[in-house]
Amino acid sequence: MPLIQKAYEKYQGMPGVKFILVSLDDDPARLEKYVAERKFAMPVLRYNSGQAAKLFNVHDTPTTFYVDKSGTIQYQVTGIEPHGDAVDRVSWYIETLKDTERK
Repeated sequence: MPLIQKAYEKYQGMPGVKFILVSLDDDPARLEKYVAERKFAMPVLRYNSGQAAKLFNVHDTPTTFYVDKSGTIQYQVTGIEPHGDAVDRVSWYIETLKDTERK
């Protein structure tokens, strides 16, 4: 998660790039404490696992979606990537989507 925060800081304010964290934590107080302790600047939404399965078809965490401007999921990474959430890896997805949209 700290690396996602670093990627967020890199792209914060860039047109067409948004980050939203979705937590499946059933304890809102615990989530608030976690977000405050880690000083996440990006928006964090909370769903329970049933809601996430229904809305996002998510059955495993972490799951990362990279969505284009039209709202279509172009990339989905389920579980922990072998490369982790390195800023360079997140940047690759973002830059690839931006290049696709320019064409």
